[in-house]
Amino acid sequence: MKTLLLGVGSVGEVIASHLVEDNRLSLSILDVDEERLKTVKRKLRGKKVNTYVMDIFEASNHQETLKEHDILINAATPSLNLKLMDLCLKHGLHYIDLASDDVRKQLPKNRQWREKQLKALICLGEDPGLSNIYAKYAAESLENVISIKVRDGEFSISKKYHMVSLFSPQVFFQELFNPPYIFMNGRHRRLKPLSSREVYDFPEPINRQVVYTLNHEEVFTLPRYFKSVKYVDFKLNLSDDFVQTIKVLRRLGFLRAKKIRVGKSMISPRDVFFTLIPKPHDIAGMIEGYAGIAVEVSGHVKGVQKTITVYTYLSHGEAYRRFGTNATAYLTGTVPAVVTSMIARDMVEGNGVITPEELDAESVIRAVGEKQIKTYVKTSEKASLTK
Repeated sequence: MKTLLLGVGSVGEVIASHLVEDNRLSLSILDVDEERLKTVKRKLRGKKVNTYVMDIFEASNHQETLKEHDILINAATPSLNLKLMDLCLKHGLHYIDLASDDVRKQLPKNRQWREKQLKALICLGEDPGLSNIYAKYAAESLENVISIKVRDGEFSISKKYHMVSLFSPQVFFQELFNPPYIFMNGRHRRLKPLSSREVYDFPEPINRQVVYTLNHEEVFTLPRYFKSVKYVDFKLNLSDDFVQTIKVLRRLGFLRAKKIRVGKSMISPRDVFFTLIPKPHDIAGMIEGYAGIAVEVSGHVKGVQKTITVYTYLSHGEAYRRFGTNATAYLTGTVPAVVTSMIARDMVEGNGVITPEELDAESVIRAVGEKQIKTYVKTSEKASLTK
């Protein structure tokens, strides 16, 4: 299966490193940064890879390249999802992305993709992605699902950098200031950005961390799949100091996109800010801490309320020693890579727009386990319900 990978930042590099090991696949990678392409190709140690230097935002101008492939993976930016989905549908390619600008605009395309007998797998990273799969895995042990809480416990400490982003800074800061939603009692409720502060006890070694509600895809796709669920939210580990710092930066205007005059030049403060933050692939080996998610699913079995928590974690140090990247990039990039290999082996049933909950959870967990992502499960019970 001919695979075209768009974007080879830290996550794209992880995807590429997995895909070149699958003899069912041939790989082409595309990025605007020629030096980055050369670096990644060198790291792949002689594996046969075709590279294309082009502006990913102008992918529609390179439709001949698209037509030569069977599947496209967008590891660049969610802002391209809809445009790339249309191009893939036009030229007969399967499609994968890792996150969504607005999943509610992607889901209605399901009928078109089913009619073309093509697969569009969306939101297939760590979270969303593995988080949804963990939710399904836990739910399979329950008779019904009452609530799903997704908690991302990633954190990093660096002696060199005062502020780092473990994935695209542009995507990260957009998530921080978009009004978040939760799902409660049959409808979505909008909250204020950086609200609903909580101290959450992650399993060891992440332990107790402060988390805040963020706008995330799981809140929209999980209730669609689990019809009985009453509550869904997503919260991310953010230190109080970090939250206060970015609030000050925002008030001072450093996160504005609109250009201002500085001397004789017109400059976007946000562009300057993002330029000063190191790229995720530059910080590998220079940070400590962990990436990890815990998905807490509550429901009933024979009148007893059970909470099943499925989780994973990986230290940044181990990720660098074993895989040459940070832990967040490894967890995020491994999921779409193993699912691509599953598609090549006809292990993904159905066509249309497919969310991670629709995949066979056990098969995906087994596949990421073969790539050294360990999955853990813990269960707690409450007293029997009143009859």
